Amino acid sequence: MRATVFALCVLLFASGCTNMRRLERGKPIRSEGAGGIIRKHMATLADTEWAAMKLAVEARIHSKNNSFKVNVRMRRDSAIWMSITPALGVEVARLMFTSDSVKFYSKVPGNRFAYQGNYAAFDSLLETELNFDMVQRILLGHPIGLEDENSKYISKVDGREHLLINKYKRRVRRLVGVKEKEIAPDDTLSVEATAAVQERVMSRSDNEDLLVKRYWFDGLGYQLTRTRFDDLYWGRSIEIGHGSFEPESNGWIPHRTQITISAQEIHHQINFEISRAKYGKAYPMPFVVPEDMEYRNGL
Repeated sequence: MRATVFALCVLLFASGCTNMRRLERGKPIRSEGAGGIIRKHMATLADTEWAAMKLAVEARIHSKNNSFKVNVRMRRDSAIWMSITPALGVEVARLMFTSDSVKFYSKVPGNRFAYQGNYAAFDSLLETELNFDMVQRILLGHPIGLEDENSKYISKVDGREHLLINKYKRRVRRLVGVKEKEIAPDDTLSVEATAAVQERVMSRSDNEDLLVKRYWFDGLGYQLTRTRFDDLYWGRSIEIGHGSFEPESNGWIPHRTQITISAQEIHHQINFEISRAKYGKAYPMPFVVPEDMEYRNGL
């Protein structure tokens, strides 16, 4: 195992040096196969059992702007605990994510309540699907859905970055009218087919069949800088951008992240920045709902 990791690191360093020289000469980075890019990217990922982060968050949800601080404690593949405080510094809410459930309570005067259930409450709030694995991956800068066993990719060069686009089925080409090889890096995909074709394709598909995935990786370090999902089944797109990478926990963790969710009549955006973080140390995750709170069916 150590020999494999060492070999990947050597390969990563050599590739980065080659592309650095090409950029210095005003040339684009060297094109590489999708498999090699994925392997080099996986070698950049931080590996930690525990993480504690302080986040500065700015969110625009349903045209409402909010800024707040979030303390995060996370145990990998187990639980994510969050304490939310506004500018005044007094906790107003607490969250606990596990693999199959969400716990939440609000201490906001006039809006005190608790919730315990599945992730559907967040799905309706953000107009998209959410689960524990996605939250964990976004916080650590890990890719979502990249290693799906049913996905194969074509590789392109986009400036100083590598771009991977999943090879999609013929039914997707019928909807958008373009092959994956012809997609420009920042194209916004939309359904161009006639109503009759749309109805026929939708009736024979599920949401995974009609998902177009794009991943951008830094041409020198192979960190994941951007992910875009175009969900043709539900008519929405999700983009996740990462930046300000820091070497932590034997890998690289982005300290700035931006999430954008767009559909016909919605545009949500969440930006967060890690102001302080510690890794590898276990922290308590206290979560006791005050006895005077009533439970609601949603958030």
